[in-house]
Amino acid sequence: MKTSKPDHPRDDQIPISTQNDRRLLLNSMVISVSGWRMLFGEAPESLNRDLSTVQRDLVVTAARVFADFLDGEITGRSSRIPTITIGTDTRPTGPAIAESVLRVFLAAGYEVEWLGPVTSPEIMAYTKKSEHLDGFFYITASHNPPGYNGFKFGLSDGAVLSGSLAFPLIERFRDLLMNQALVESLVRDVAGLDPTLRRSLEENRSRWKNDAARAYRSFLLEKLPEDRFLLPVRRVLAERPLGVVAELNGSARATSVDRTLLPALGVRTAFYNDRPGVIDHQILPEGPGLDRAATLLQDHHRQDRSFQVAYVPDNDGDRGNLVFIDRDGKAVILEAQDVFSLVAAIELAWSRINGDNARPLAVVVNGPTSLRIEEIARWFDAEVFRGEVGEANMVALATEQVEAGYDVCLLGEGSNGGTIVPPATVRDPMSTLLALCKLHAFPLQGVIREARENHGIAPAENPGSLLLDTVRLLPHFTTLETDHPLAKMHVGNIPQADLKAKYEELLPRRIEGIMEELRRELHVTHWQTRNHEGTRTFPGPGNRTGAETGGLSVVFLDEEERPRGFVWMRGSGTEPVFRVLADCAGENPHLLETLITWHRSLIEEAINSLR
Repeated sequence: MKTSKPDHPRDDQIPISTQNDRRLLLNSMVISVSGWRMLFGEAPESLNRDLSTVQRDLVVTAARVFADFLDGEITGRSSRIPTITIGTDTRPTGPAIAESVLRVFLAAGYEVEWLGPVTSPEIMAYTKKSEHLDGFFYITASHNPPGYNGFKFGLSDGAVLSGSLAFPLIERFRDLLMNQALVESLVRDVAGLDPTLRRSLEENRSRWKNDAARAYRSFLLEKLPEDRFLLPVRRVLAERPLGVVAELNGSARATSVDRTLLPALGVRTAFYNDRPGVIDHQILPEGPGLDRAATLLQDHHRQDRSFQVAYVPDNDGDRGNLVFIDRDGKAVILEAQDVFSLVAAIELAWSRINGDNARPLAVVVNGPTSLRIEEIARWFDAEVFRGEVGEANMVALATEQVEAGYDVCLLGEGSNGGTIVPPATVRDPMSTLLALCKLHAFPLQGVIREARENHGIAPAENPGSLLLDTVRLLPHFTTLETDHPLAKMHVGNIPQADLKAKYEELLPRRIEGIMEELRRELHVTHWQTRNHEGTRTFPGPGNRTGAETGGLSVVFLDEEERPRGFVWMRGSGTEPVFRVLADCAGENPHLLETLITWHRSLIEEAINSLR
């Protein structure tokens, strides 16, 4: 590791946490490929800005672990000094955590570019497009309440580290955190840092942030050429305007390109709650988190009928769910699964008329994405590939399928509405909004209608130009929302591998209790379990491998092998809960309730038998 010794003597009186304090804090963390997160405040909704001694020591150790890793990656290829970019979302503890992280990399001799508050898509796009950057360290807890915070990091490809790289880092972090002498040395090194090094980062922050914004804007439009996208969109929007309400909830999106990019396309905009760090309501952009946007959109639509859409991001700005205006001028909140399915239909239609058609189309999704995505893909003769929850897994799986010869036009996680449109490597609401611009400006609704009808689906009634009309073209499925009370359970300290094994053991005996209703309602003839681990899906009971932290699904199929419903379960990688979900074809709230009740009961039976 290259080091730059501080000019100032170390302060041996600086407080240092004990090994036991760090062990207790470590046990409260949620650490996964998706990110490292924990509660920094005294409560989830805490607005406290300060770190305790033990929290600071954990942050310093985490930053040092990634610094060592990145240094090894770079020095394995050259002798140059690594360059890293660092940023935060807008939650209260971001600046305090960043202070420790910045000092770690400066003390290690790195070249550091400090962006301050920035969206995760922007810092990752900047890293990917900048040849001088070797990686990023991003401080965020994404959709978690403001009292939480954590980290995501990656290399020059701009993607969060894949599992093969992340898991060894996690083990290294656990080991170093228990090394008292090392933690003391690290803390004193950063405390003795030459203050002029830190000041120089603030002096250059606005320049680096402007560079990041330019790179991000260019990245968003990379596959949207001026002649085939920008000029037609501007022309259509001048004749037939589209208005968008942005309710940013004090998120990092308030620092990004939204305010300039959308008007440059010809979109009419209205921005609200756009002061970074002023978090006015629930961060999770689902359910109540969309209520204010619905009210604002409805008010704007009354004054200007072009306003048809509102979006709300989470705090790091990589998710953005939607509100639409219906035919009666009422605001309708779209479920996350509907948002993802809509973008999938648009991007598949766009690829149909703009792609080279030399490669088969594909969509990559996580395990709990609704089966409506298989139906939409079927209309376009596209394949669907499923993997474990986590955008790092989606990016890795998409890369595998591209190498196998597929044209992956969309990847992401329908369970949270997060869409990733290549070449992006992270979810991005700008991708969703750009898809809506495509739908508004090009005859994609007609392409979607034709694809449906070519696969034996009767023409839809009441064709129109409203965005919500396209949503109504999508397959009808009923899906448990992730913020529903029945979507979370607590399983205690039972290992997921043991719980899955017991669930699969009990399943054959218990499944007949639900199969009769599934046969009657959905013409289901058989079922199959599927374990999602990283980028792989293993069919059949007992067919699991690796850490077994991925999701387990029971999929119900008809005689044509079409999936008509499923139940799913997995311990969250970002929250201390066990997530469950159910999904079934049609408008079937009663059947959905039956499925999730049966599923939870079987999980409870498995838990009780393991205690």
